[in-house]
Amino acid sequence: MKEKITKKRESNFELLRILAMLGIIVYHLVIHHSDYNRFALVNLDGKSNFYHLETIQIMYTFGQIGNTLFILITGYFLIGKKNINVLKPGVKLLNRSYLLAIILMGVSYLFGKFQIPLSSNSDIHMALKGWWFIGYYIFIIIFAKYVLNDFLDRLDKKSYLNFILIMTFLLSFMEIFNVLTNLKIQNFVIGILVYSIGGFIRLYNPLQKVKTINLLLCIVSFVAIQIIQYKVNLNTNLNEFYKEPSTLFVKSPFINVLWSPSILFMICSVSIFELFSRLKIGSIRLINSVSAATFTVYLFHESYFFRKIQIKGIPLPNRLGILKEVSTKIMDSDLMKGFTVPIDNAEDWINLQDFLNISQVFQDRGVKLGLFYMMMLTVAIFTVGIFFELIIKFINKLFKSIFYSDFKEMKKSLE
Repeated sequence: MKEKITKKRESNFELLRILAMLGIIVYHLVIHHSDYNRFALVNLDGKSNFYHLETIQIMYTFGQIGNTLFILITGYFLIGKKNINVLKPGVKLLNRSYLLAIILMGVSYLFGKFQIPLSSNSDIHMALKGWWFIGYYIFIIIFAKYVLNDFLDRLDKKSYLNFILIMTFLLSFMEIFNVLTNLKIQNFVIGILVYSIGGFIRLYNPLQKVKTINLLLCIVSFVAIQIIQYKVNLNTNLNEFYKEPSTLFVKSPFINVLWSPSILFMICSVSIFELFSRLKIGSIRLINSVSAATFTVYLFHESYFFRKIQIKGIPLPNRLGILKEVSTKIMDSDLMKGFTVPIDNAEDWINLQDFLNISQVFQDRGVKLGLFYMMMLTVAIFTVGIFFELIIKFINKLFKSIFYSDFKEMKKSLE
C-alpha cells in the first residue's frame, strides 16, 4: 500500500465537520422535535397539506450523511498510521461527556432553585448510556488500530478497491443487511466500509479527475430522488385516505433513512467529501476552534437534559411573531385522541416539541419561513454547545492547575 500521509489538517476538513454537525442537528430537530401527524393529510378542499414539504424529506437524510462524513474524515486521516493513539480521543470524549453531564445536572438544579420558567432533568450516568455515536466512533478507531489498518495495509490498490466494492455490494442486498441488523452489527459494518473509503481516497485520490460539476450533479440527483420518493409515498397515503376517509389523520409520508444501506447515500456523501477536499482555504484559526467543539455540541443537543426540557408559557414561534395564530397540538392519546388543543396559556408547562412548534411554522407559514426558523434554531443550539465547550475547557484548565503535580507524580510511578 502506498502512503502519502501528512500530519497537518487543513481548515477545509474542519469546516466539513462543522457542516456535518449542523446537518445532524437539523436531522434531530425534524426526527425528535417535529410532529407532522398532528396535521390532517388533506385540507378542507381535499388537497394534500404536504406537497410543499419536500424539504423535510431532504432533512431526514442529513443524519446519515453527517455521520458518514465524520467517519470518512476519520478514515482519511488515520489510514496508514501504525500507532493510532486511542487513549487520547477516548479520554477526551469521556472527559467531555462526564463534565457536560455534571454541568447539565447543575443547570437542572438551578432551574428549580431559582424558579426559572424552564425545567429539565439530568443524569450523571448519561455519559455512558445516552450518546450512542461516541461509543460507536471510538470502537471504529480501536478496530482500525488493531485490525483494519493492518488488513488494508496488506492490500494493493486493486485489492483495496475490490474490498470496498464487495462490501458495498453486500450491504446493498437487503437480505444480507437484515442479517447484520438481527446480529446488531449493521452500523459497525457500515462504519468499516466508510472508514475504508476515506482511507482509499487519502491514499489514491481516485476522484481527482472527476469534474466538480459532475460531483455537484451527483448531489443534485440524490436530492431529486429523495423528492420523487417522497411524492410517491405521499400519493400512496392519499390513496389510502380516499379509500377510507373516515379519519383525517394518517401516517406521515416522510421516511427516516438513518443508516440506510442504499449506495445512493454513499455516493452523495463521498461527493460532498471530495468537494470539500478541493477547497484551498489554508488553516483558519476560527474554523478550527469551532470545529473542536463539534462533539460537545453533539453531546448537548442529544442529551437527556435537552430532550426533556419543559418551558412555562407560550410557544417560541408565537413569542417571535413567526406564528400569528395560536399554536395548537393534536392529542394522540386518551379519550381526546385526534382533538385540536390550543397552546396559549402562559402558566402551562409545555415540552420542547410543542414549544419549538416547528411543524406548524412550516404548515402555516410555508417552507421559506420554516427554513429560516429551522436555521435559527440550529445556529442557536450550536452556539449553546460552543458555550458549554468553553466552560469545559475552563474547568479542565482549573483542574490541571490544581492537580498537575499529582498527575505528574502518578505518571512517573506508572512508567
